[in-house]
Amino acid sequence: MRKILLLSALALLLAACGGNAEAGATAITVKVSEFAFDPNPITVSSGAPVELTLVNEGAVEHDFVVEVIPVEDVTTEGGMGEHEMSGGHEEPDLHVATAAGGTSVLRFTPTEPGTYQIICSVPGHKEAGMIGELIVK
Repeated sequence: MRKILLLSALALLLAACGGNAEAGATAITVKVSEFAFDPNPITVSSGAPVELTLVNEGAVEHDFVVEVIPVEDVTTEGGMGEHEMSGGHEEPDLHVATAAGGTSVLRFTPTEPGTYQIICSVPGHKEAGMIGELIVK
């Protein structure tokens, strides 16, 4: 009986810790559509890991790009991989693309406070006003 209680308590503890964000990461869900990021602005802490889930509620592909930002430990999951980006962008410091109706995850740790511009680099989207701010405190 004691083992069953111990296993049950362990299962409950693991279930409570089993959220979407990695342990200790700030979890943020960003909804994208034609032609906005929500929330905007996004505020995170310098030196703290971030797990950003991009949910594309739009009818077309969108991406999340910060061209220049000091970051560490950048990983993506579920993104589209290669896709057309406008304006001859060099490899941005943060980037994840998401198909219409899709979801992707971008993990990173910002290392310097500041305000950084977020854009959707899909041709024509930035020009249509798909711009946001990432504030690192």
